[in-house]
Amino acid sequence: MTDEGPLRTDITNEIAGYLRAGTSVEVVGMRSSGRSAVLTRVSEQLASEGFSITRIAGVRALRDRPLSALAVTGINLALSSGLQSLTSAVDELEDLLSSGPAVLVVDDADDLDATTVGALAAVRLRLRIPIVAATLPAARGRSDAPGLTNELRPAVRVALPPLRFDEVHRLVHVLLGGPVDPTAVARIAAKSGGLPGLVSAMVATGRRASRLAPRGGIWVARGDLWTTALAPAAEQFLTDLDEASLEAIALVSSAGTPTMEAALHAIAPETLARLDDVGLLRVVRERHDTVVGVFPPLVAEYFTHEGSMTRRMLVCGQLAPAGVEDSRGPVLAPRSLHLPGTDPILSRRFAGHWRDEVQARQREWEADASPSNAVPLIRALLVSRARPHEVEAVLAATVVPGADPRALALFVTWHALYEGLVLGRVDAARALLHDRRSALQGFDGLLRATEAHLELVTGSVPTAALLAPAAHDEDQLSTDSVVVARAEALVAAGQAPAALTLLEGFTTPFPALEESAEATRELALLYMCDLEGAVTAARARVGRSTGHLDPGGVEAHAYVAGLGLALQGRLLELDALMSFVLALAPMPAHRTHVQTGLLWLAADAAAWQGRTAYAHSLALQSSAYGHGRGPHPGMTSDGISAELRGKDPAASADELWALAEERLEHGFIPAGIIAGVSAVERRPDAVWAARLADAAARCDSPLLSHLGDYAVAIASSDPDRLAELEPRLLAAGMRLYAVRTAVARSVRMLTAGDVTAAAAHADTAWHTAGLRGRDLCGLFRPFDKAVCLTAREREMAILVARGMSSQEIATLKVLSVRTVENHIFSACRKVGVKNRESLAHAAQTWLSCAVD
Repeated sequence: MTDEGPLRTDITNEIAGYLRAGTSVEVVGMRSSGRSAVLTRVSEQLASEGFSITRIAGVRALRDRPLSALAVTGINLALSSGLQSLTSAVDELEDLLSSGPAVLVVDDADDLDATTVGALAAVRLRLRIPIVAATLPAARGRSDAPGLTNELRPAVRVALPPLRFDEVHRLVHVLLGGPVDPTAVARIAAKSGGLPGLVSAMVATGRRASRLAPRGGIWVARGDLWTTALAPAAEQFLTDLDEASLEAIALVSSAGTPTMEAALHAIAPETLARLDDVGLLRVVRERHDTVVGVFPPLVAEYFTHEGSMTRRMLVCGQLAPAGVEDSRGPVLAPRSLHLPGTDPILSRRFAGHWRDEVQARQREWEADASPSNAVPLIRALLVSRARPHEVEAVLAATVVPGADPRALALFVTWHALYEGLVLGRVDAARALLHDRRSALQGFDGLLRATEAHLELVTGSVPTAALLAPAAHDEDQLSTDSVVVARAEALVAAGQAPAALTLLEGFTTPFPALEESAEATRELALLYMCDLEGAVTAARARVGRSTGHLDPGGVEAHAYVAGLGLALQGRLLELDALMSFVLALAPMPAHRTHVQTGLLWLAADAAAWQGRTAYAHSLALQSSAYGHGRGPHPGMTSDGISAELRGKDPAASADELWALAEERLEHGFIPAGIIAGVSAVERRPDAVWAARLADAAARCDSPLLSHLGDYAVAIASSDPDRLAELEPRLLAAGMRLYAVRTAVARSVRMLTAGDVTAAAAHADTAWHTAGLRGRDLCGLFRPFDKAVCLTAREREMAILVARGMSSQEIATLKVLSVRTVENHIFSACRKVGVKNRESLAHAAQTWLSCAVD
């Protein structure tokens, strides 16, 4: 069992709910999936409610010994054999389970002997108690394991999926006890497949082998996370596999991610089906192909690191007829993908592709150390986050004299980007660009555009002189670079109409510029309040960049899509998108400002959903990128931390306003307005709000104008402003701020003494927002806080929502019925409802948002 802390609370509650109702549960999960941990938490929860818990576990080594699982649990059995021993076991179990409500918990049910299965079935038949049994996924047609689950009917099956990315993130931070570099978390999430046992094993072995080590107060990954010490963690998944299945796993592991066509050429269909049944294969679907990978990827790592060279050569021979090369990385030409969920197989493809890309470009450069070969190698090194000395060796040894002018100009720009964005030596980067400007005739525009990009990311909106159009006789690369740099600057300054006009009809043959132009166009559409258009375009580009295995493109378009989804209040989709992107590795070293923006979106989504612990963890993680400030909203790690300082709203407001002022002074109007709005929410300062409204009015971007109006309404004491603004924000598609407006209005009503109207408006806001589960839950915390329920009143409301009567609550909490009724009456009065049914409804909606 691993220390999962508060993980999988939803699954724990689901299982406990079935058992309370008398329904048996089969919990199905792979090895290392945390089945035992979940059973323990279910047992603890039910025991705290007065249930009697009896727990037994199957033992694989004793599966051929009758009643062995009961004997090792400590149940007294008659020293006899046959039917008498079985009767004794049934009687002992009945004695244990017959007093009060009881639940029988069975771990590793696959490993029970047949006689124990019969005893448990007999006890259940007599006492009608529910059983919760944990099992492995069953291969189709498998008949070697006893069928306890067949005796549980009626029952439900609850699958135990891998941890979500946020859960892996939380577990890694708990195990390491501090902030962790985002790339390290992504790598652990990808290799472990989200199985908590493997996450714990990777952290433990990585820490001992110094593959995970603190650097500047942050845990970072150093080199390959695989060590031989991880072999037992991988080998457990190979237990019970026949020789054909082992050979198939070895083949797919060595191939990386072959197509289904290639896999079927070398592996029998029934073997693939058997491995799929037990969860050891995963499939990633493309528009034209289907890719197969080993799950969890750590098993593939085991074969590629610990397997013999002979086996790899045999695998290569088996796959060669299908046209698949032996590779530990991707084996397909990249194609456009439908955006999947977080998938460790896809992450393995990204990592493998860029590892292979570095090796291939390195060979080309070593054969000819020209700028033409150096540029793609430097890009690959930065994308794969190579160590500085590796990049600097290429920069130092590249032969410049006689080089192709365009290649030399690009070499200079990548050198400058490395100096400014990776090493933080912005002045050195500028000096490099200035020194080469006179020598690179025809590329002055490219060098100016590069300097403008550096200025935009590290300083202020660039000056007009820096963004002047390229001369008519310059190379097209220069001309197009200046256009894109001007558009980027316009959007960062909030001038969305001008940016769209500039980019209208713009096309370029240079993929990197095209990518930047499209991301800029998407942001401009967003600021024009075409949220759906921006989100649709950006998500499509995320899918295309995924197909091209381009993490920079994925990050850039995911940031725009995420910002649009946040404004629309589509938090579940935002959460899924951020989990997908943050779980990908590698993360390009020269784009940390975009990665900070992604962490901001993920942290805000978590906070709005009420998951504050995860949000704070993301804020700590963002500190790995230092305190640089990108040009767009949320691209500042100190701003993320300030937004989440909930226990000190005054300090939070001051920090956010200081950030807003700094952003506005440097010309980054959207970033300044969004930070300023957060400050005004924490301190309704009319002067601050007026400053934001004035800045928005100078932008000619409708979304920013709405935000300025929102700030003024929040700072105003006039409730009519909020009432008028709410439908306008909804009509503009800004559901997030419409809900925030409604909550603020509900708080004003409550403060004015109109408790019933306040509760009714909060309830309307909850349902109008289209909430699902805890989506946007955190936005209702200000109203929940204003209601001021005591801990006991809140507890009573939750128990009422579970359908418990006053007598049942009194028995459970060892209170008098009168005391319980008094607490329920007081809760109804504060919440503004008249009966238990309405209190239960509130406890299931906005009143459920107080706990992380």
